[in-house]
Amino acid sequence: GFEPTFLSLAYVPTNDKTTRSYGNAPGMSAQLSYFGRLMYTFDNRYSIQANFRADAYDSSKLSKKARWGYFPSVSLGWTISNEPFFKDNVSRNAISFLKIRGSWGRNGNVNVLSGYQYSTTIALNGEWYQYDAANATGPVDYGSMPSGLANPNLKWETSEQYDAGIDARFLNNRLTFTFDWYRKITRDLLVSINPIPEIGVSSTYINAGDVLNTGLEFELGWKDTIGDFSYSINGNFSTLHNEVLSMPSAKTRIEGTTGGVSGLNNKIRTAFEPGYPIWYFRGYKYAGVTAEGTPQYYNAKGDIVDVVEEGDLQYIGKAIPDATYGITISLAWKGIDFSVFGTGVIGSNIFSLLYSADRPRTNTLTYFWHNSVGNPNATGNTFPDMAKVSNDWKFWSSSASLFKGDYFKIKQIQLGY
Repeated sequence: GFEPTFLSLAYVPTNDKTTRSYGNAPGMSAQLSYFGRLMYTFDNRYSIQANFRADAYDSSKLSKKARWGYFPSVSLGWTISNEPFFKDNVSRNAISFLKIRGSWGRNGNVNVLSGYQYSTTIALNGEWYQYDAANATGPVDYGSMPSGLANPNLKWETSEQYDAGIDARFLNNRLTFTFDWYRKITRDLLVSINPIPEIGVSSTYINAGDVLNTGLEFELGWKDTIGDFSYSINGNFSTLHNEVLSMPSAKTRIEGTTGGVSGLNNKIRTAFEPGYPIWYFRGYKYAGVTAEGTPQYYNAKGDIVDVVEEGDLQYIGKAIPDATYGITISLAWKGIDFSVFGTGVIGSNIFSLLYSADRPRTNTLTYFWHNSVGNPNATGNTFPDMAKVSNDWKFWSSSASLFKGDYFKIKQIQLGY
């Protein structure tokens, strides 16, 4: 009843063409890895697999004290359909296969780092200074300065994930079903931030906090053969809850990329903040227009007002979908085969940047014009007159410029003989 135990070990030196590192060719970064795997199966019923991996990059990414990352994982499986009590009492035509499984593991990431972020080099004669400001033609002196803002405490970004699932086949393997629950927490997330302007450095990296991803995954399939004709239909659906759990105590929010209209003082931007999805859209919440065509907004208290301030910026959407899904249909008859594959998402948002303040009448999306009170042939009155808000950065920094990102698209159609 015993099956062999498998043990594998490996040492893998690699070159990753992502960064410049001392001692390697330009554009090359050396990586060193050790990994091992132990597998054991008993009587086709119980199985266990353990893995351990150790990774290190050269000095271009992390300091010597933080260079190595250690990542274990383990998985367990129980094939219930091979148990005597199951085989003796359940028909294979009814339930052909049934297995439950679970796993736990860690992995790491430092791919976003390069260029010795944990240290600082000196840029020789990188800037010039004119000490005699009154003499416009006076001499200038060149000076050296740090090339960036070092963070000696940088370390591996680490993800820890739990997974539990069921695999089942019914009706003589014609109907298949898979279910998974997963929970993944990424700790010490590596994030580029903008330090205060007085430092004179545009950006630096920090380990910013913890992020949660959790959800459910389903897969359902059916296949059958009728004479010379065979077909199969497979669909999958997965949910995702994404949330920032914590961040360094000195920070309550990190603000990232700014969006909005070119040339205006836009306030909408991505943000990293506990209690919200990672890099959510932060802006003004649009409420509609008055009878006179004045745009209105929700303030921080939830009241509808005509004027909003900096303190009224709030969560207005996110780019990460709540769910993804897909479907595959395959048909075959004698020498002819046909397949269609499609996929889609639900619950994401897209922020529109297709607007320029210098030409509001020609560079406005037709969607705004067709629903504007300034259009005598408008099909709706959702938005104010576009000409009146052409330089209104609060309007263009609001959820009025946010659209649903839901879609379904056919990615492949194939016919063969």
